[in-house]
Amino acid sequence: MDDESCEPFDLAGNSTGVLLLHGFTSTPQSVRHVGHELHTRTGLTVMAPLLAGHGTSPEDLARTGHCDWIASAEAALHALRQRTSRVIIAGLSLGGTIALNLAVRHPQHVDAIATINGSTGLYRPDQARAVFDAPPDGYCAGIGSDIRHSERREISYDKIPTSTLHERFLLTTATGLMLPLLRQPLLVLQSRIDNVVEPANAHRIVQECGSTEIRLRWLENSFHVATLDHDRDLIVEELERFSVACP
Repeated sequence: MDDESCEPFDLAGNSTGVLLLHGFTSTPQSVRHVGHELHTRTGLTVMAPLLAGHGTSPEDLARTGHCDWIASAEAALHALRQRTSRVIIAGLSLGGTIALNLAVRHPQHVDAIATINGSTGLYRPDQARAVFDAPPDGYCAGIGSDIRHSERREISYDKIPTSTLHERFLLTTATGLMLPLLRQPLLVLQSRIDNVVEPANAHRIVQECGSTEIRLRWLENSFHVATLDHDRDLIVEELERFSVACP
């Protein structure tokens, strides 16, 4: 396994599929270790697509929006569902947001959801202000590689098209408002210290979703990109446990 590869991956396994989604401005590199370890330990079928506009250049990202990112995930979901009888969607950051979105909108195809530092539209005041203050055709500093581990890095864009901040804000906020419609079993993994997504998002997901089967696990030794951080194998263990517990 090449931990530095940004390419999507598809690991064939048993009849339970896991759709593993990376975050905003990132690539499948950020979830590669978790996906491969989960597959090795459990034999689950694991697919990690590349979201539209990602893995190439910030200029390519500027030509996309939330509909394109969701469409990438939906295409992977439908492809995975054709090969498996049960599907769990797990996502990091914006990937967690998209996991929640797809679970609400495609309940017949999604059996369970896991979010890892997922956003539901709760932002710090400075983050919200940036949506209005940033020039729509410009760029702002990247948000990648928020990792406590000193020797690991996330491959992501070093600058973000400000037009996509509006798209991200719409997607996260709208998905947060849809939480009461979510009914599937849910695993919420959240870093105590997260410099990108407010940890309060975890409380919101737990309190407002309509599911009756919810597990919240705090990650004590990782920052935002927990799938590359000290708790990455703990995440694998939690996902393994979750996949067995879900009906």
